[in-house]
Amino acid sequence: MVIHRYLAAAGLKDIPKDLGRLRYAPLSEQTVASRKAWVDNMTDLWCSGSDDNQRKANASSFSLDVKAQRTLRYYFADHQKLPPGQIEKSTRHIQESAPPSGVLTESELRDLDELGYLNLGILLDNRILESLRERLDTRVESEGSYAGHEVSQTQGIARLSGTVVKTLNSDGLLDVFFSHPRLLACVQHILGQQFKLSSSNFHAPLPGYGAQAMHADWGWGVTQPEVVNAIWMLDDFTPDNGPTRVVPKSHRWGKHPVGSAFNKAPSALFKPIENEIHLTGKAGTCVVYNAHLWHSGTQNQTDGLRRALHSFFTKAKRPPQTDVMPLIDKQVWSRFSWTQRALLDLPPP
Repeated sequence: MVIHRYLAAAGLKDIPKDLGRLRYAPLSEQTVASRKAWVDNMTDLWCSGSDDNQRKANASSFSLDVKAQRTLRYYFADHQKLPPGQIEKSTRHIQESAPPSGVLTESELRDLDELGYLNLGILLDNRILESLRERLDTRVESEGSYAGHEVSQTQGIARLSGTVVKTLNSDGLLDVFFSHPRLLACVQHILGQQFKLSSSNFHAPLPGYGAQAMHADWGWGVTQPEVVNAIWMLDDFTPDNGPTRVVPKSHRWGKHPVGSAFNKAPSALFKPIENEIHLTGKAGTCVVYNAHLWHSGTQNQTDGLRRALHSFFTKAKRPPQTDVMPLIDKQVWSRFSWTQRALLDLPPP
């Protein structure tokens, strides 16, 4: 049992006895109303134009607080470091060199478009899985209470941020998480040629924890996709150990769960939503989804870990979730191919 190695990273001293009791921090009615109004306003502004120039031109018609103005300036800025042609060349190279099995079928593309997610099946074998678990377990234990601080920390959930650029990937064991041809084919289909890895995060809800509010991985509703996520199951995802739940087709609604499309008490965001499904599967499975799809983790009601790694991609000009430069290990940086550096929007070392 390796759970004791995860306690510090999850901000816990021990595992609760009642694994089924829902654990989340309640929000005041005022906070809920404020968040809803802000999200709805940002959704209306963002969806008022088909590109950033139109959104900038429309911004004067909206009542924007200081936070909204600062957020828009940040997202409207061009955060792409490498020339666009280099990114396009790298993605084209990966697809051209991929085996026939790396090509997506028409049915798979249709699922991505219509449902918003696609199960790519088992892409990691047992030998790789064993190596990954041991390496990630060791890293979680060594980072302890600092684990995940670069992006977010949540009680009961052990996280690691920037996994593919840290020393634990010095030999390339984790390269698959951001450069598998079928994964990249999905990302490219949703976002187009201009995309990059925004973050790579390890996520492990401990027993009795893991319940998340229904959310999307962009702060407001959109009509054109900006982000894509992938869940790599490092343990079996079962109905009881905290699998991800998704609401099929919700990525096409142009709404965010916090906004008017789901105008209920905050606790409702933790409860089942009509037509949601749970993503279960064997260890080694990868599920890719349009990250505007409504989704959340569920509570781990077993006495074991539910380990996963998330590969999060965004359009190349958008800000990354993880700032790579302060995290990247020089040995990892120097061994990356030009294709991998392009996917990370990294210059030569």
